[in-house]
Amino acid sequence: MKTIALDVHTEWSQLAAYSEAGQMLLELKVATTAEELRRVVKGIPGPKRVVFEEGPLSGLIHDALVDEADEIISCDANRNALIARAEDSNDEKDTRRLAMLSRAGALHAVYVPPEPYRTWRSLVRYDYSMARAVTALKNRIKGLCRRHGVRYEGTRVYLAAGRQKVLRKMPQPAVEWQMKSLYRRLDHVRAERVGLHRVLQRLGKSLPVLKRLRTIPGFGALTARAVVAWIVDPLRFKSRKALSSYAGLGLGQGFTNWKPVGHARASRRGQRELKRVLFTAARAATHGDNALARRYKARLEAGWDDRKAIRDVARTLLFIVRAVWITGQEYQDERMKMSEAWKR
Repeated sequence: MKTIALDVHTEWSQLAAYSEAGQMLLELKVATTAEELRRVVKGIPGPKRVVFEEGPLSGLIHDALVDEADEIISCDANRNALIARAEDSNDEKDTRRLAMLSRAGALHAVYVPPEPYRTWRSLVRYDYSMARAVTALKNRIKGLCRRHGVRYEGTRVYLAAGRQKVLRKMPQPAVEWQMKSLYRRLDHVRAERVGLHRVLQRLGKSLPVLKRLRTIPGFGALTARAVVAWIVDPLRFKSRKALSSYAGLGLGQGFTNWKPVGHARASRRGQRELKRVLFTAARAATHGDNALARRYKARLEAGWDDRKAIRDVARTLLFIVRAVWITGQEYQDERMKMSEAWKR
């Protein structure tokens, strides 16, 4: 199979094609457009594999070439030390090294989700950034009050009545203007976030799994949206262990001479945003009357550390998500006693 390596940039990309024996067949600069990439790749006869490093344009390239190539690999740039740490890096040499790594089977492929999941993932990320912006503005409002000795009543400082009281206590007109500006920004971000949630609700109608996931303890709309955005399809993982590793909820264990080195420890890798929402959902689930809360209490009574117990609940939640997604059934608390039923 021929190998076509791409070093992708916004306007132009470097392309190099190699035969199965490793002989260069073609090297040129091509415009980074779907039409031009299809034209060039289609002109190379025979079976071919296209490889490129993961980036903002990965979705565009994948969709453009999916019908023209037998295999498409978007690889993790962080693991390509031969390219990332090269002192003589340039577009031509990078494509040659990428092709060499591909022929050696040394590339770590990154999953490129199809539509509408790419758009869904983008919107979920944007929602999280807006939530953080709201929190930051609230902290600035309270910080400005404290800096000038203005007392306020908790969250009432954000309400209309509380705002007027705060503004009247501002020591100077300039500081009063600054506070008004913060309030205007807060209202604007909140309004934009409401609009975003409407867009997510409309788009979510094509994803029925969202409704089923919300039956799981600790899961709300935001958690369900994030889980769907990052998992996309649980069947793309070979096993529950692979899914757990992707979410950063597996265990790290080194081996040498076929023996474990030290103690197994919690993994520090994985998809951070998925891991964050699962921990949040796990904490919320422990406050209810359900099998997960009972599992958490049993772990604490057995002497487990709180963080370790919450991690165990988060991992269990992930496996429940997988089961609910695959079986098409809603969560049923009584089924948690039948542990084998959730392993299908």
